[in-house]
Amino acid sequence: MYKLEIKLDGKFVNNFSIGSIYDLVFIDLEFWPDYVNGKATQRIYGYTLTRILKTSKQQYIKVKFLEFKTEEEELIKEIIKDIDKLKDKTFIGFNIIGSDLITLRRRLKALSIYSPYNKLNIFDFRKNANFKGYKGLNGLFEYLEIKVNKKIDGRYFHENVKKVFLQKNGWIDILLTMFEYCLEDAAGYFKIVSNWHKKDSRITKDMITNELLGYSVPEEKLSLGSIQLEEEIKIELEEILTVEDTQSAQTQLITTLTVADLETLIVKIVQKVIQQELKKLK
Repeated sequence: MYKLEIKLDGKFVNNFSIGSIYDLVFIDLEFWPDYVNGKATQRIYGYTLTRILKTSKQQYIKVKFLEFKTEEEELIKEIIKDIDKLKDKTFIGFNIIGSDLITLRRRLKALSIYSPYNKLNIFDFRKNANFKGYKGLNGLFEYLEIKVNKKIDGRYFHENVKKVFLQKNGWIDILLTMFEYCLEDAAGYFKIVSNWHKKDSRITKDMITNELLGYSVPEEKLSLGSIQLEEEIKIELEEILTVEDTQSAQTQLITTLTVADLETLIVKIVQKVIQQELKKLK
């Protein structure tokens, strides 16, 4: 899998919610249609997760994409693990209830991945958009006077993921564009948190929705899962826990950056991928 983790310095101010900025987690899933016998199944290609770290006061951003379609189950398990570590916080996104969670639940069921987790705290920008009149995340950026220079939208993933899987001509540029897209959104999320009060009042607890992530499992499996989860929490006390993939083509970088360094970092990622592919050809 292709993976990127970075930390950004900045002045992060919570003009968004009554609670702490450290309790806000933005998450966004990317999808692609997998056609089998003429029927399309929406599958998960990657995800972005970002929040402010309490210890360093930096913005942590994680972006991960599949290298091969067969890695989807592993990716979903990592998403579930990340969500569970942060389950007491508030998850925020645009249409997160009507799109991300629905697709995630369907893939959990299709792949028989059980997630014995409690209800999650969710704030969905989609509900606010219905009242304020803006459309999509880009519309929210514009509504809050946040400048972005996005070249693509979510449809780009639907149309181009297969080219990355097959490594067709131009796939490196496609992968680069996908990383740029997700990183720009991630960098903009906490600008939303900073600018929110210009147009809207702060979010309160009664505006947070409780949503169930998974589906029921037999009681004995639930008990076993809970015990295993408790053991993991006792062992892993770091604020950020990363899973080291064993696949040879994985790209993983953990760096402290400024916003100006993002483009350079992505180029380095792509260069590393190219080097790996050249080695395979020798």
